[in-house]
Amino acid sequence: MNIKAIALDMDGTLLNKSGMVEENVIIKLNSLREQGVKLFVATGRTKKEIADVLPAHLDLDGYVTANGMGVYTKDKQLARFSLEENLLQKVIANARKDRIYYEVHPEEENRFALEEDKAYFASELKKEFPKTLLVNEWNSRKEALNKNIYWVNQLSYANIVKVYFFSMDINKIDRWKNALIELKKDQNFSMSSSSRHNVEMMVAGISKGTGMQLLLDAYNMSKHNLLAVGDGENDLAMFELAGHAVAMKNANSRVQAQADEVTDYTYEENGLLHYLNKLYEILN
Repeated sequence: MNIKAIALDMDGTLLNKSGMVEENVIIKLNSLREQGVKLFVATGRTKKEIADVLPAHLDLDGYVTANGMGVYTKDKQLARFSLEENLLQKVIANARKDRIYYEVHPEEENRFALEEDKAYFASELKKEFPKTLLVNEWNSRKEALNKNIYWVNQLSYANIVKVYFFSMDINKIDRWKNALIELKKDQNFSMSSSSRHNVEMMVAGISKGTGMQLLLDAYNMSKHNLLAVGDGENDLAMFELAGHAVAMKNANSRVQAQADEVTDYTYEENGLLHYLNKLYEILN
């Protein structure tokens, strides 16, 4: 295995359950970069959401944001896409009718939602905590409701890179996914889920895989030298691209089945660090 680049998912992989990067992980990743390994983040988070949580002393070579809707090297934007405004209007109207928790995300500005929907968002988060929900997503939703969502009286549909939908109830989010699939028959777009409890929509044909290919091309690197680590179904396009794909232990069975190997520990147990230490012991 000749690894020249590492692509890391964030939530459930790089970040701990509090949504932060452990200092010992930062030290390890910076050490690998000093050895010549390119480090990339590939996430469902927007550029702003990445900047909000990644520390300045974690030195990265590139970012795939919003599941491929934005792609950046350290000093250059390679691509940025946005959703069609008429599509957004229709989907968000349907979500509100079905009382689906939603967040509208520009790439570099605050996510937002309608002030009048705040009450039903809050009621959604008060439902019984399911075993299938990861603590990091639960914490992120609480933080979004209390601090990160910009509450507006009127929605803007221009320059939106993704819409995130969530439910504590798997059956409810599955029904919503089926509704989106039906809508896709008339208006084409991409769907992606990072957990059993969410779904996001992006431009058709865009994924972490397409974004990562742009970064590899920018650095004149082969996909065969790429190691990709993730835990969600939105990582599968990146897994398919990479020369070696690793699923976190906390990933669901479908994601694990698509990986070349699975970590020994979950993201809550600092599984990424354990994996990288073990891997480079073997390689060295």
